[in-house]
Amino acid sequence: MKKLLFLSLLLAGSVTTICQTTSTFSADADRAYGLIRNGAYKNGYKYLIKFAATHQAAVSVTPNTDYLVFFVYDNTNHPVPDFEAHLMTPDSALMKKYAVKPFDRAQVGVARGAQLEFRTPEKFKTGDTKPVKFKADPVARIYVYYKKY
Repeated sequence: MKKLLFLSLLLAGSVTTICQTTSTFSADADRAYGLIRNGAYKNGYKYLIKFAATHQAAVSVTPNTDYLVFFVYDNTNHPVPDFEAHLMTPDSALMKKYAVKPFDRAQVGVARGAQLEFRTPEKFKTGDTKPVKFKADPVARIYVYYKKY
């Protein structure tokens, strides 16, 4: 009888742990987003856009602006992250020249975040905006903020 009771408690505990593990990243990522949002607003940044879990995204950037980008990903299995932002151009030399790698920022539960910052010049040589592409491996939620300077 004690063995049966022990096994049923063990089974119930296992099911509870599995259910919590699947929902933990989502809850942790939401908490991380709240911290990111509050910190960005506190430092004078404005919300531009957020992307759901994805491998790639893109935005158009304007001159004379600071951009703050966060990649939030699931760190449960400790993947080696590879995130990048670069100018979308057919010229590979220009793409390399205008590419930025983020730095590891913080972790909230299993949600780990990397931060990337870049500033656009006062004026582009051609056009009013330029497209910037974000690459994320593993998939990440991407949050973008901006501040005119």
